[in-house]
Amino acid sequence: YCTKILADHGADVIKVESAGRPDPTRFAPFMHLSRGPHTDPNTNGYFNEVNRNKRSIALDTRTADGITVLRELIAHCDVLVENFSSTVMRKLGLDYEELRRINPGLVYVSMSGMGHTGPRNGWVSYADTVSAGGGLTALTGWGPDDVVGVIYGHGDIVAGLQAALATVAALEHRSLTGRGQHIDLSQLEAVAAHMGTSLLGGPEVTPAGNTHPSWSPQGVYRCLGADRWLAVSVRDDTEWAGLCEVIGRPELATDERTSTADARRDAMGLVDAVLGEWTRTLPADVAAEALQAHGVPAGAVQDGRELVEHDPQLRARGFYVRKEHPVAGAFLHEGVPIRLTRTPGAIREAAPVLGADTDVVLEEVAGFSAERVRQLREAGVLR
Repeated sequence: YCTKILADHGADVIKVESAGRPDPTRFAPFMHLSRGPHTDPNTNGYFNEVNRNKRSIALDTRTADGITVLRELIAHCDVLVENFSSTVMRKLGLDYEELRRINPGLVYVSMSGMGHTGPRNGWVSYADTVSAGGGLTALTGWGPDDVVGVIYGHGDIVAGLQAALATVAALEHRSLTGRGQHIDLSQLEAVAAHMGTSLLGGPEVTPAGNTHPSWSPQGVYRCLGADRWLAVSVRDDTEWAGLCEVIGRPELATDERTSTADARRDAMGLVDAVLGEWTRTLPADVAAEALQAHGVPAGAVQDGRELVEHDPQLRARGFYVRKEHPVAGAFLHEGVPIRLTRTPGAIREAAPVLGADTDVVLEEVAGFSAERVRQLREAGVLR
């Protein structure tokens, strides 16, 4: 995700993969590493989404020759990004202290789960474990005895955003001083730093479903249709009055049982019943439009298909971009959410087929001769 952001904004990102063990997210289902004889490493939707705009080279990193090729490539690059646990690159002879000798200007970005220092620096982790360890999982669920994990790799994305920012900052520092540096990013710390005001409540902060400590009502209400829902947040009494007007119950705006946020929290059974009775008669989009027209924050709960195929806001802004993949075919990619007027990012190319750019990268970037590339390929070092 870090290098996706950098690539979207113009970086030439070279994805280096082991020829014997490619990026496991190339395979579907990617977490199961299923690699039967007919498994194609180029058709996984997740991989192709986050690796657009990149080039791919495949090396046999189990051999000394493969590591030598990688070292020579790194010597000609500005940035190295890796997210192994803290000991892996050192065992390969590719730690920062070693690589700075061949490339003093290198910006070396490490994104391990725990960081490269501390008693747990060697721990292996994934997004779910850092979300749990960083405090996020403790806040998700319906109560302290009904905690649920975050369903996708939120910790990965948070760390990727932090790493992309750190990379740009380090490159700016290098432009002023000529010196590279090591960025030691802990995914655990990235998630913990992302927790915001939730940490201020101390140990008494527990999962509370969809409710809010001061806004009322806040929740998700069933709408017309199968599994259709509306999210609503009422921040003050003025918005509550607007909601009461929309649902045809204006008297509840001044009713002592519901006129204040504290009163509404005490009467949540009544509030939920009245609001739910209204939402069940309407499509979620229609209900959201009606409430928004009166200044009430509301929105339909959408899944991935609805976002891509039906959301009018994303469609109007051209968020999804069609690109043709040489193996997977044409599909829509998430767009670039940051829109700069002078230097806009773009989705230039679909994700690379495994090893598609090995020869051209080694010749153009690392200065290898065509003959040397041929010899390495014949020796099985390159794919």
